[in-house]
Amino acid sequence: MASNNIERRDRREWTIMNLFASVCSDMPIGQLMKSERPDFVLDSGNRRIGIELTELKYERREMEFNMRAHETFLSKIMDEALALYAKKCELCLAVDVRFADSIANFVELGECDDEAVLMRRGLAETISKIVFDNTPEATGKRYVVDRTSKYGDVSLPTMIESVHIGNVTGRLTEPLWYASVSTRVKPLSVESVAQRIKDKDNKLKGYDTGCDEQWLVIIQNSFLMSSNYDPVAANRALKHRYKTDFDRVYVFERSEARVDRLRTF
Repeated sequence: MASNNIERRDRREWTIMNLFASVCSDMPIGQLMKSERPDFVLDSGNRRIGIELTELKYERREMEFNMRAHETFLSKIMDEALALYAKKCELCLAVDVRFADSIANFVELGECDDEAVLMRRGLAETISKIVFDNTPEATGKRYVVDRTSKYGDVSLPTMIESVHIGNVTGRLTEPLWYASVSTRVKPLSVESVAQRIKDKDNKLKGYDTGCDEQWLVIIQNSFLMSSNYDPVAANRALKHRYKTDFDRVYVFERSEARVDRLRTF
């Protein structure tokens, strides 16, 4: 089980890293290698860059439920949905599903519970069908299926709040299907970004010392932030100047494939 989780994590990190590299104009051409500390090392010939990925989300100590079990359950749903879709279509897609908080009730039932297994399989089949029926044909195109859309109004089950589908064929070598916990993503603010940077700064001493530079990439999903999301606070966070030991810090808005380099000192 542990090896499967590590493989799933590494595959997801590779896909996100490739998506970041495809839209970040600062990325030099070179050989990108998977590492442990940091997550990736880029060798461009004349310099070696360490790149650490991190997500802006609530820490487990801040959660009211078992986040690891929750993420594993949702990851299995997405893996099964992707496998079903791949049997029908070969387009490379980035698919992000926003689940309702009520799905936590099935996570708590446990992996061996028949009702939870049936729910997981049923949701995987539903997601696969929704994506297949709403696949953007052109690279760069994005569709959103939620309850405001005619299709979503009649097709979304109560456990799913929205499905975001983007065509990344030609931009990514592998599809990126992932689940987000609707109100569990930490809002973008000066405080949340500063805390994430501080947490990673504390671990920087253990990173690859053979790198000439160390970059930190903070992954964020703006459309998945909680209902108290404040665009003014988010904009202030992107313009703030942060203290850090990293040479560069970026915020990568993966849903919009947008990269912002933060000001640091």
